[in-house]
Order: sequence, then structure tokens, then C-alpha cells
Amino acid sequence: MKMVKYYIAGALVALVLAMVSPSLILQILFGWVTFSLAAVSSAYIFNYPSLFRKREDGSIPFYIRWIFVPFLFGSWAYNEYARRTDKVPPLQKIQENLFLACRMSGKHVDLLNENNITAILDVTAEFDGLDYTALREDYRYLNIPVLDHTSPTSEQLLHAINWLDQQIKAKRNVVVHCALGRGRSVLVVAAYLLAKDDSLTVEEAMRRINSVRQTARLNKKQLSALEKVKDGGLLSLQKNLVLIANPVAGGGKWELNKSQILARLNEKFSVSVFETTPEKNGKAIAEEALGNNVDIIVACGGDGTLTEVASALIDTQATMGFIPLGTANALSQVLHGYLSKVMPIDIACDIIIEGNTLAIDTATCNDNIMLLVTAVGFEEQMISSADRDEKNEGGQFAYLKGLWSAISNNENISFKIRTDDSDEETLTTPSFVVANAAPMTTALAQGDEPPDVTDGKLDLTWLVPQTSPDKQLLSLAELIFSPSEHKRHSDNIRHAQASTITLRFDDEIAYAVDGEIFHADTVTINTCPRSLTVLTNKENEE
Repeated sequence: MKMVKYYIAGALVALVLAMVSPSLILQILFGWVTFSLAAVSSAYIFNYPSLFRKREDGSIPFYIRWIFVPFLFGSWAYNEYARRTDKVPPLQKIQENLFLACRMSGKHVDLLNENNITAILDVTAEFDGLDYTALREDYRYLNIPVLDHTSPTSEQLLHAINWLDQQIKAKRNVVVHCALGRGRSVLVVAAYLLAKDDSLTVEEAMRRINSVRQTARLNKKQLSALEKVKDGGLLSLQKNLVLIANPVAGGGKWELNKSQILARLNEKFSVSVFETTPEKNGKAIAEEALGNNVDIIVACGGDGTLTEVASALIDTQATMGFIPLGTANALSQVLHGYLSKVMPIDIACDIIIEGNTLAIDTATCNDNIMLLVTAVGFEEQMISSADRDEKNEGGQFAYLKGLWSAISNNENISFKIRTDDSDEETLTTPSFVVANAAPMTTALAQGDEPPDVTDGKLDLTWLVPQTSPDKQLLSLAELIFSPSEHKRHSDNIRHAQASTITLRFDDEIAYAVDGEIFHADTVTINTCPRSLTVLTNKENEE
């Protein structure tokens, strides 16, 4: 690169002068210049703009500035001369909300405010981005450090254009600047125009910029780098992701894990966060997000929160992700695998980032959406007995306590049942579970193989009445530990499949749907095959 030759030549000249100078002061001065230009040369040779140690707020550490004073002074002198003789103003509007400029500093605050600019993208590596005057104005600021006359990496470019897109979508005026607004900043603006309009060519993007800022130009290597990322399909804007979090799920797990979750997702998506309230649940927030053409909606909470959000997304084009922060997190175990019990957040974020989708079945139970199970008997009693405080303190042990109490009582329920087109019959059982999806930990739903969330069928599992709690406990143990072939021929366990189930009770009864308790004398459940697109791991795609 031509610039490296100049810096190396300057370093060699300064070295010679340091060696032949009779004065110690001159030797130190020229030695300083030698070291400064040699360091800059190494930054160019190894493409290492981080050598300047520019911080996130645009400042360069004091000790680094002193090392590079000879280089910075020379650059400052050249840039001052160039600006004074420049044919274009410091700042120009390229299109709505997007500006291109020379280096912005405190003296440009009035100019920025006149144009209502509230966001600055700085693509210099060698200069402080903002002085204290500018910082007081509270601009949104991003630095992508790039050496003069060079190009950003593809990762830097993606970061830059997606940050620009976020600012512009938020109706903020944003300026992109380098030292003179001629090269590095032009490349970033051109990349943004190309990302927004795939039909645009590199030449057309440059002409559009040149029609406003006549001094904008790219050197051969910069032009080649831009064409390479354009032709390689690398100029993609981030998808919009809405994260809907329940702040009370799992005893407040959201607040504890919020920073970790956002740190993972903000790298890959344009993330908007909304928290549920008693007045506004996950369904209402998800419905609003759908109206804003969001690509991905992530439910962050327990199974109840997931069901709320899913109820707004069924039979839509939206993709749903979820981060389990509840007590049971049953759906996560089904779609994320059992390892998600150990590393729920890491695995969930990995799956969201990887982007593998699967169309799964859902169901309706009376007026409610059902993703997991509807149950009467043991399962309902287990859920009803575990209040919020017990779940916060004991987690799933609160459910186990409720299940033990239900088995000890060993109460049977009688009702009329009709499945699909079959005749109505009477059924008596202490536990009846209809499952769309259920992990192995939902033991009362495991009458055969674990329910398949993509087969278009609902799995019915019920227990035969027993004369004592001890015998019923043995039936439950058989349900949990026996292989499927044994359970199919068991005298204590029954299993069937259907698409539509109707249960009729003599009186109003409590029943559970995905961990929530409802009351009715008739319960009708219908499957909705492949009605919800979710993000899952590759193993569940087939």
C-alpha cells in the first residue's frame, strides 16, 4: 500500500536524522518520530487499527496519544489544509436521515444540531471521536476503527450498516464520518445503500453519493473490497427481533439474566425488549409486534408466557423463539433438548442465532391455546396446589409435593368422552392427560412414546383406578420407568391418539391447560397441525 511506503520512508529518514544529529534533544525528537511512524507502519502492514486503542466512547488513551503525537500532528496539519481547500461543506445529506461528513468534533456541535443529527458513526481509528463538548450533547455514538485508505472487515461493515439501519428506523438523523469524508465513510455509506437496495450496483451507489458529495471516492482496494462483499451477498441487514419478557417468571430470573441474554442477541439482531405487566400480557405485546413486520418474536419466561405469545403467532408468518425462565420449562425440554435444563439460556440463544425453524402442532382447549397438555385429576391437582411463592422457593419440588398429595387422596373422576368420530363413552380415572407435547418429566403424559409435536395427533394417557394410594403410586412408577412396549399391554395404563376430544362432566370442574387452571363442565380439545413456526435445534428439524 502506498501509505505504508510513505510512513516507512518517513521512519527511515527520521532514524537517520536521529543518528546524525549532534544534539541530544534532536536525537530524542527524531527518535520519537521514528518510533511513531514505525508503529503506524506496523498497524498498516498487519491491518491492526486497534493499535490506537480507541475506546467505545471514541477517546484514545493519553499514553497512546503521546506515542503517536508526531504522526497525529502530521495528519492533523494535512487534514486542516485539505478542509480549508475542500470544494464541499463539512457535512452533507445523502438521503433522508443519512449524512456524510469530515471528522466531527466539538466545534461541529452547532452544525450537527442545526441538522437535528443525534447519532454519529465514526470510522476513524487514529483520532479521538468526540471531545467533552460533544459528549455533553448526548449523541448516540459508534466507532468502527478503520485505518485511513483501507477498508473495514466484513464483520465491521455488517456491524456498521446494521447500526445505521437501527438509527434510521428509529427516525434519527445519523452522520457517518472519517477524516475528510472522502474514503472510509463513503465506503460505509455505499455499503448501506447496497444493503437497502439489492438491485443497486456498486457504480450506481457511488454515483448517488457523488451526486451530493463530489469529493467522495474510493481507491482501488476499497472499491474491490466493496464489490467483493456485494457480490458475496454479505451485505445483509439484521433481522428485527422482539423479546417479550415476563419479569416475575421463575421468581425474577429475567432481571438476573437480562444482561447475558441481550449481550448474546444484540450481536446478531436488532432487538426490542418489552416486559409483560398485569395490564398487558404477552399476547397483546406480540399482536402489536406483528403489526410492525417483526421477523422473530421471542418469549422469555415460563410455559405460561410462551403460550400467551404463541396464541398471537399461530397461523401467521412470524417465527417464534423462546428462552425458558420459568419453573417447569416443559416446552423448552421438548424443542431444545434435555440439556436445556442445565444450560437453558446458552442453548436457547444459540438456537435463536442459528435460526433453524420447525412447524409444530398446536391445539385449542375451549377458548385457550394449548401447546403442551390439558389435564384433569392428578396433573391439575398438582398444579393447583403449587402457589407462586412455593414455586419461587422450591422450583419443581413444589409440583412434586402437589403430586404426592393428589396420589395420597387417590380420588377418581368420572366423565363422558368422545374422540374424533367415535361414540361417547363413560370413563373413570384419577388422572387424564391430553398431550400435544410433553417431555419425559411430564410423567403423566407418557402412556406410550413421548408425544410427537409434528404428527397432527393428540396423545391421551389415563390411569386405571386403584383401590389404594400405594397401588396408584406403583401405577405411576410403571408409567415413568417402564418401556413403551410394556405400557401398551399394562393393566394400569391406557393410551390413545385422536385429533378431537370432548369431555363432559356432570358439574363444573377444574382443569389445567399448560400450567394454568380453568373451570368448565365441558372441555373440547382440537389439534391444529403445523400451525406455529418455532426456532429449534437441528435434531428436531426432521
